[in-house]
This record gives sequence, structure tokens and C-alpha cells, in this order.
Amino acid sequence: MQVQPNAGPDDGPLVVIAETLRNDRFYAFDIVSTVSGIDLLQLGHPHYSQEDRPGFAACGYDDAGWPPLNSAGFAGLAPGKVYWIRFDVLVPALDAATDTTGSMGIDLQVFLQGALEVYLNGQLMERIGSLPEPGWDLPYRTAAFVPRRTVRLHFRRDGKPETIAIRAVHLPAGSSELSRGSSLALSGTGDTQYLMDQEAGTILQFGMFISVNLLILLLALSILSRDVRDKGWPQLAVFSFLMALTALCNSVGKVPTGLSLSSMDMAVNVNAIADALSLLFLVLLMRALFGGGYRRSTWFFIGLTAAVISADFMTGYFSSLIGKYKYWLLLPYFFEVLRQAWNAVRGKRPGAWVIAMGALIYVCLGHLFSLAYYDFGIGQEITLSVRTVIRFSSYLSMPVSIMIYMAVRSVHANRLLSRQRDELDVEVNERTAELRVEKERSDDLLHNILPEEVANELKATGHAVAKHFESATILFTDFKGFTEASEKLSPQDLVEELNTCFEAFDHIITAHGIEKIKTIGDAYMCVGGLPDPKSSTPADVVHAALEMQAFMIARKTERDAQGLPAFEMRLGIHTGPVIAGIVGVKKFQYDIWGDTVNIASRMESSGEVGRVNISEATYVLVKEVREVREGREVPAFAFTLRGKVQAKGKGGMEMYFVGKA
Repeated sequence: MQVQPNAGPDDGPLVVIAETLRNDRFYAFDIVSTVSGIDLLQLGHPHYSQEDRPGFAACGYDDAGWPPLNSAGFAGLAPGKVYWIRFDVLVPALDAATDTTGSMGIDLQVFLQGALEVYLNGQLMERIGSLPEPGWDLPYRTAAFVPRRTVRLHFRRDGKPETIAIRAVHLPAGSSELSRGSSLALSGTGDTQYLMDQEAGTILQFGMFISVNLLILLLALSILSRDVRDKGWPQLAVFSFLMALTALCNSVGKVPTGLSLSSMDMAVNVNAIADALSLLFLVLLMRALFGGGYRRSTWFFIGLTAAVISADFMTGYFSSLIGKYKYWLLLPYFFEVLRQAWNAVRGKRPGAWVIAMGALIYVCLGHLFSLAYYDFGIGQEITLSVRTVIRFSSYLSMPVSIMIYMAVRSVHANRLLSRQRDELDVEVNERTAELRVEKERSDDLLHNILPEEVANELKATGHAVAKHFESATILFTDFKGFTEASEKLSPQDLVEELNTCFEAFDHIITAHGIEKIKTIGDAYMCVGGLPDPKSSTPADVVHAALEMQAFMIARKTERDAQGLPAFEMRLGIHTGPVIAGIVGVKKFQYDIWGDTVNIASRMESSGEVGRVNISEATYVLVKEVREVREGREVPAFAFTLRGKVQAKGKGGMEMYFVGKA
């Protein structure tokens, strides 16, 4: 490449692309040090204008009156305002024998943030982001942050000068200046692929840094949840989190992210805070592991951290003074880390050599060497492999070495006898608690199956004696059309609807002191007056029956409104003598026997849907029951005499429908 003066239409310098683009090199920000190609900003002597006219893209436009874009970069550009940059280039005619650029292709590597348009000889080649139309002074939507953007250029290659014009906006109005550098360079397609490969490697590296630190964080939290006495695990958890956060924020400026410039500003600020806090927590972690250090020195490091952070956020003389010596303020952290590592080695702690190696790599390679390179300009021709070593040293050396050391220390710290005794105590306590829970669960299950008195008798003696009761009131229910309804419902819906009804019945009879006996399919059976005759009366059973029918009627109304099948119920009650007890030794249950049970079943089958049908024996016991309503005593129930109704196997029996008076 060469710069030929007095060759363009405005008698300005002209960039000449010779046989190959590999004769010169340009600096690729945050990817590698230098790449083969032509740096247009350094060698193209560009001019710029902050007027905005469509004619600026034309090949023959005379830009001699434009001011040069000097080495001060873009400091003079007004944020949020459109500007133009023009370059005159000469690409010799294609000669297959000597020119290799035809096979390579020519790419424009763009290292500018913000929206922009690239023109070649007046023709728009690519638009990145969104810019206002010429002459419109309107806000624009900036392009997302990407470290490098490539635009493929197709030159005429006719031996005549050609023009590259850039129409762009430096930064959104009101945004802060981001010191990420700016560059425009021409390179071959092979170099473009090389840059893409390096970006992919950078993404992989930072992904590894973040993943490893988050894994250490999870391991530290997992161990901390089981051993809260060790103060090292909390500091390690915080330190690894801060290292992951620092790696994440640093990766934003080195790989394509799709973030806006405001988000980039936020990432830079978060990175400054996380980086300073990581050094503070590293010191605290080393002191927690190895002791040493006084409380006053801890407060010193806290104050030092605040000063380091303030250098990035404060304004004025004090901030500029701190910022000037900011990197010297980091030396006490590095000295303390190395001192604690030396104390570990001198104290012959298990695994101390791991900490010592990690500390040396972290301080010497991860920080001191990188500071010398990035901030003091030493070793600018650093290779990509060395830069990779610096990154690994900075993000992984201390978290990994501390994790290894703490694992080794834990193995040596726990003696076998102590561990076995603790495990035995824990096992005994857990087993005792399990037995207690199992006993309580068994008792609850037994009381749920059997009446309390029968359950206590069974636990005390191993068996329960059957008893005769002179008077018990038995309630039977059955759903009408259950088979037809079951054909319209799925098995799951059928069981859920049965459970809803029977659960409501359970609550109703429990409130009235009635004992549930069993359910048989869609039939429900309960009895009042046993095992404790004082627990409930025939009137309580009638009250419960009326509430059960009321629930079923309301349930049917609700399901009819939803267009769903609903059950209707018959209910019968009879009072008489029964025998109650437990039979069998497997899957036993409390049950009742006697002709009273059969008659109660006939009362149900002889009843009507939605009504409560009772026998003459029950009627005699409840007909005189009264209750207080509105301050006066009135009959509790109203009866409808049905006369003698034929009951299967029993002949004609007097029956009554009962309802609320």
C-alpha cells in the first residue's frame, strides 16, 4: 500500500491499493493486536463535515474545504449529529498475473459505534442502525454495540480514483463518551474470516470464565448450606460471583452483544464496581482462610476500595487526582494477597502450594503484566496467545486455586472418628424423628378409619370387642342414574365428582357428631348414636340429611349451569338396635349389623330424589323435636305422611318425608 499525494480531484492524498493488502497492518480493538490491512483513519488522511447533504457520497465531489479528521479522533464531533467522512482510493485494474486482491475480495472493517451508512462511488452499500433523512434534525435509533462490523466493497477496478463515503452519527445526544477506540480499515476476506475466528474464540473464553466462576459459586453455596461454621465459603461465593460479573461486563465490549450504548455505559460502570469489590473480597477471603491482619487494616482496604470506585464516578480535582494514581492504589491488594499466600506456605498448611501458585499467576500475569500492557503501553506487539494467558490468569487462577485449597483443607480437617460420630448422631436423630413421624401418621390413619374409642381399645389390647346398641339411627344415600352419569364422564371426572360430594358429606356429619361407616360405590352410610350414645341424636341425623340434600340440589344447579352431568340423590333413615365392631385381621374396618341396617336401606330405595325418607320408628323419635327461632320455640321439622309403602322383603311400611318446619 502507498499514499500518493496530489492524485485526487481535490489534490488531496490518495490511498492506493497495490498488489496485496497484506503489506500493511491495522490495530483491531479488543480482538488481536494487529491484522493485515490498511488503516484508513491513519493513512487515508480523511476529511469530515458535519453538514448533511446527499451529494457528499458522489465520487467527484470536491471535499477540499472539509477539515481533516486528525489524530485527536472524534473529540470534535457533536454527539447526536450526522457527520460525513470521505476517502479517495485507487484500485489498479485487475491483473491475474500479479494482483491477488481479486481472489481475496476487499472488506471494510468498521470499528465505529452508532448508526452509519457506507457508500462506494455514490452507491449505498450498507446501512447499519437507523439514521434520519438528510436535512431532518430528528433523534435517531443507534445501532447495537458490535466490536467489529464488516461491509463488502465491490470496486470498479478501472484504474480511476474511487470514493468511500461514511455517513454516521458519533454518539446519541446526551450520551457519555465511551473509550473503545475507532477505526476504519480495508482488509482481505481471509483477514475477515480470521477476525471472525478470533471473536468466536473470545466468546468461548469469556463463556468459560463465567461458567467456571458460577460453578464455584454454586459449589460454595452448597457446602455453606451444610457447614455454616467455615467463614471461607461465604467469601468464596461472593468473590466467584464478582469474578463472573466482571467477566460478563468485560465480554460486552469484546464480543457482539446487541446492546445499546446506554446499556454499554451501564456495563462499564458495573464492571468498575465489581472489579474493585472482587479485590476487596479476595483480601477478606485470604484473611478468613489464613488469619492475620488487623481490624484497622480491613477498614483501610474498605476505604481504598471506595477510592478506587470513586475514580470512575466522581468529578472534579479529587477524582482526577485519584484517577491519575488509580493503578498504584491496587498495589496494596496484590501485596496482601501474596503475603497471605506466603503465610500459608510457611505454615505448611495442606494444599498451600496451590494458593501460592494461584496468587503468583493472578498478581503477576493477571494484573501487573496486563496493566503494563494496557495502561502503560509496554509490549504493544503482544501475541494473541499471551493475551489469552492474561485472561485465564485474571479470571480463573484465584477462584480455582482457592477452591482446590479449600477442598484439600476440608479433607484433612475432618478426622474419621469425629465424622463417624457426627454421622451416627445425625442418623440416630433422623431415625428417631422418622419413627415419631411414622407413629403420628399411623395414629392419624387409625383414628381416620375407626372411632376414637375403638382405636384406643385396639391399640391398648390388640383387639376390639363387638358391642350391642339398643338404639342407633342409620342414614343411607344413593345416587340416582349413577350408571348413566358415569357414561358421560371420564373416569377421572367421575371420581373427582364423587369425592366432592362425599367430602361435603364428611364435613356435614362430623359437625353433627355422626360416625361415618363406609362408602360402597356411590352409596354412603353413616350412623348416629354410637359408639357413644351421647355423641348424636336421631334429630341430629335428620338435620344432617337435610343439609346433604340441600348440598346436592345446589351442586346440581351449579353443574347444570355449566352444562355438566350432575347427580341426584335418594336418602333414607331408620332407627333401631344394631351390633357394632371390627371383624377380620387384614384391612379391617368398623361396621354395624342387624335388621335395622336392612330397613334403613329400604328407606333409601323407597324414597324419592331430593327428599329425606324416614321410617315410622325415626318419626316417633323426632316428631316432637322443637327449636328456637326468632325468640320463640317452634317445631324443628315438617312431615309428610306417605302411608304404607311396599319395601322389598319387608312388605308395607309406614314412611314419612321430612323437611324443615
